[in-house]
Amino acid sequence: MFEEHLLLLKVFHMNFETFISTFLMWSEERIEQKKLDGFPICPFARKARLTQKIQFIDARDLRAVSLESFDKETYEIGIAWLGDIDKDQLHNIELITEQLMIENPDLLYFTSTRESGHFVKNFTDCVFIQLKGDIMEKRKYLKNTKYYDSWPADYYKLITGDSD
Repeated sequence: MFEEHLLLLKVFHMNFETFISTFLMWSEERIEQKKLDGFPICPFARKARLTQKIQFIDARDLRAVSLESFDKETYEIGIAWLGDIDKDQLHNIELITEQLMIENPDLLYFTSTRESGHFVKNFTDCVFIQLKGDIMEKRKYLKNTKYYDSWPADYYKLITGDSD
């Protein structure tokens, strides 16, 4: 069903509302479904979606101010939609996110793109914004399960910053 939806989107220009509905469908069908190891790609995505703890941000202007609009008092994660950008634009966004993490040490910013991701590629280009304390607690919990056992070591280090 998701592939059919994406084919239709390629014919029509995606607006922000269409991005949101497509992202939620992608999350439900790809991110929340269990992998062969019995775990979903993100074990917390379903709850965030169902409790409406996801803030969607239209960041197609590719400016830091859009990423700074994340409401950390209300939401657990921000999904900032960049549109489909090229490698130079992606590099500039990554520089912006590095600076924002210095300015906002309580937040994590990372790109999720059509090229990134070990288990699944995004259907478009985004910046995910998460509460650092919240995600660190969740990672601590997951370390006490078999969740990370199927992750390649280099991907584990890239995502968590840990090498063990």
